[in-house]
Amino acid sequence: MCGFGVYNYENKFFRYEGQWREGKKHGHGKLVMADGSYYEGSFENGEIEGHGFRYWSSTGNTYRGQFHLGELHGQGVMNYSDGAVYKGDWFRNKRQGYGSIADSMGNVYQGYFHEHKKHGEGTMTYVNGDVYEGDWVMDKRQGHGQVKFADTSIYDGQFRNDLFNGEGTMYHCSGFVYEGLWINGEPAQLATKIVLVGTEEGNTIEITQGETFALQIECRTDEGEVVEDQGRELQVIAGVRFQPPKENTPSGTSILETLEEMEEATVPTPFGFDVASYPITEQEASLVKDMESALSLQKSNTALTENTINEQDEDPEAGERDKEVDGEAGEGGSTHVQSRPESIAPEDLGANEEVSEEALEGSPEPPRITNVKTEKGTAKWDNLYLPPAPPGYRPFLVLDGATVDGAKKSKSRASSRGDGSGPGTKSKSRMSVTPGDLVRPGDYVIAVHDVTMPPWQDKPLEPAYLLVKVKKKKKPPVGDQGKKKK
Repeated sequence: MCGFGVYNYENKFFRYEGQWREGKKHGHGKLVMADGSYYEGSFENGEIEGHGFRYWSSTGNTYRGQFHLGELHGQGVMNYSDGAVYKGDWFRNKRQGYGSIADSMGNVYQGYFHEHKKHGEGTMTYVNGDVYEGDWVMDKRQGHGQVKFADTSIYDGQFRNDLFNGEGTMYHCSGFVYEGLWINGEPAQLATKIVLVGTEEGNTIEITQGETFALQIECRTDEGEVVEDQGRELQVIAGVRFQPPKENTPSGTSILETLEEMEEATVPTPFGFDVASYPITEQEASLVKDMESALSLQKSNTALTENTINEQDEDPEAGERDKEVDGEAGEGGSTHVQSRPESIAPEDLGANEEVSEEALEGSPEPPRITNVKTEKGTAKWDNLYLPPAPPGYRPFLVLDGATVDGAKKSKSRASSRGDGSGPGTKSKSRMSVTPGDLVRPGDYVIAVHDVTMPPWQDKPLEPAYLLVKVKKKKKPPVGDQGKKKK
C-alpha cells in the first residue's frame, strides 16, 4: 500500500492519517490519540522519526523538534503550559546535553543538562538581576562558581547543595570584603562587635587639655577572635557628659525649653551616664598648635574691642554724646553711625557674659573625622583631638545655668543695663558662653560605630566606647620676666 491513507487501530485509541509506503507509515503523517493528543510530522518505515510536532492534552505541553523511534531526541523546543520554555538537546525524552530554559518566574538558565536537571557548567540569570556562573550538580549549584548580585556584590568561591560552602570571597557592594571559610551559606567567622585595643581596663584614658590621643580597634567575634575582613566603614563620634541641672537652677521659659531639648538629644553610654554630641577632629600635632594659636589671636583681638565697648558703657558722658549725635543725625537727615560693633566673638567673654546670636553664626568648626575602612579587621586613628566647644555650645550653656534666648522670649544686653533704646540703637539677643581656647575639663566619650551601608549581613557591629577624662592643663612656670626688679 502506497500513497495517502487512513488507518484506525483495533484498540481504537490511535488513528493514523498520512502517507504510506509498502504498507508502512512513511513520509508525512499525523497520529491522533483518543484523548486529543497527537503527533504530526515525519515517519520512516512505520516509526516516528525525524522532525515533527507533539501535543499532550493532559498537560498542554507542546514540542517541536527532532524525534527518534517515537521519542524526543536531538534538537528541540518544549513549551510548557506554565510558561516555561526549553530550547536545546534531548536524549530519549529527557533534557540532556546543552540547552537553555526560561522558567515561569523569568529565571533563565543556559548550560548543560543531565536527565532533565541542570548538571555541569552553566549560567543562571535570576529575575531579580543576580547572575550565577559555575558548576551544577543535579539542579543544585555545587563546585566552584561566582554570583554577581544585582546590588553589585560579588561572591566567588565554593558551593555545596546550592549554598556558599568552602573557601570563598564576598565583595560586598558597600566595599566590605570577607575572604575565608563558609559553612552552609554563612561565614565561618562572623564579627559581631568592635573592640578597643591597647586601652586601660574599663576602656578609660586620661589626657590633658590640648593633647591628641590615638585609638585602635579590632573587629571580633563573640568568642573574641579577630575577623580579618576588609573595607568595613567605621565612624568616630564624641560626646560630653551631660547631667541636667538640679531644681535650684535659675528658671526661665527658655532655659526649661532648652533643657527638655537637650534631654531628648542626649544618648546613653555604657559608663552609666548620658552624653551630648561634641565635636572631635583628627589632625597632626602642628595643625593643632596652629588652630590654638589662631583661637588665642582671635580672642586677643576681640578682647580689645570688648574693652573699648565696656569703657564706653561705663562713661556716661559718652552716652550723652551718642544721644547728641543721634539728635543731630535726626535733624539733619544723615545716617547715624554706631561705634558699637555689629558682632562679638564669644570666647573673650566671661562665663556669665552674653553674646549676640548673630555673632555665633558662621563660626568655623574643626574638620570632621573622615570615616575609616578596616584592613585585616583593624583600624586606627593616630591624632584624635577634642577642640574647644564651638560658640554658644548649648549643653554647656545649660550646665552653666545660663539664660538661653528662645524663639518666644529674649533679653538684650542693652535692656539688661537699662534703657538704651535711643535713635539708631540695635537690640540683640544674647547667649552665655564659656571662655577658653581649649576643651573644657571633664568626661568625654568617644564612640566607634560601624556605618557600613548597606550593613554586612544586614546587621552592623556593636559599637565600642572609650571614656576620655580630660584634665586641666597646668600653667607654665613663671619666668624671669615675672620677678620683681631689685
